[in-house]
Amino acid sequence: MSSAILSNAVGTYLFQAIASGKVNTLPQLAFEGSLREGVPFIYNGDASGKGFGAANKSPILSLTAKLDEPLSGRKLIFEFSKNGLVNDTAYTRLSGSTRLFVFGYIAGIDETTIRAVPYVIGDLVTTGQVMSLPFITTLELRPEKIEQFAGMDETWFPSPTEFKRMAMVPELTVKQLICHLLGDHFIPNDWGGEESDVLSANLMVEGRRHVGAFLLKGPARFHPMRPTDLGKNGDQLYRLFNIPAQIYVVQHCHLIGAAVRKQAEAFALARSFVAPCQVVFMDGLTTARLLRTHGLWPTATLGARRNKGA
Repeated sequence: MSSAILSNAVGTYLFQAIASGKVNTLPQLAFEGSLREGVPFIYNGDASGKGFGAANKSPILSLTAKLDEPLSGRKLIFEFSKNGLVNDTAYTRLSGSTRLFVFGYIAGIDETTIRAVPYVIGDLVTTGQVMSLPFITTLELRPEKIEQFAGMDETWFPSPTEFKRMAMVPELTVKQLICHLLGDHFIPNDWGGEESDVLSANLMVEGRRHVGAFLLKGPARFHPMRPTDLGKNGDQLYRLFNIPAQIYVVQHCHLIGAAVRKQAEAFALARSFVAPCQVVFMDGLTTARLLRTHGLWPTATLGARRNKGA
């Protein structure tokens, strides 16, 4: 019981410390050029625990995670003492492959490894419910929850041949449709240093208006979205989350890869400590459904359109 009380009390001070200190994730620190020893950061993701077995006599424990862009090729290692565990459950919770939240600081950096020391390791959960739920589930908002995007046929799944028609839809068409649905009459032009493709204060969710920032990716790269697709320096997501918004929308003409989703969720989590926000993933299937709902889904096949143009 004392351990549970301690954990709950620490949680309150932890959130205050992260919010007041504007503590960032490792990718954010990398983009800002602030990745150096002694800097605090937060991490929420997969890790592999070592040294938690009953037969292990070493006082040192570790958690290891593989990092994605912009730190791809490096691994993150948290090292700490057994004396830091506040309850017996921690041994089973941290052992093997797991997903955890860590608030710590950088102890050392080289070309392959970032070594860190944790202040706190635990689970982020939402409270005020019958049963606590993982906090990360509250960060993602389904596209159909945005009232302007409602009405899509969720039962329609294009065949592989039909899905290739997404390669025929210019990014501008998607941008114009989104602006039209949101009641925004100005269509912003694209430029290299933009933080978002569309910024609107008209997103309606559960009858309330929200500020939404959109990152749109058209068919120039018709493949699953990777962090390296997001701008020359791969920093478009970082720039998107620099905008003060309540909802961040990542749209792509194809699938949205796991690395992009993890990076977006990490940025949303870091921002949520300061101001609550959510992230929306609109992949190629959702975009196709939205286009089809509003009569913009191409009817000709890609090959036929090219032959006609020739």
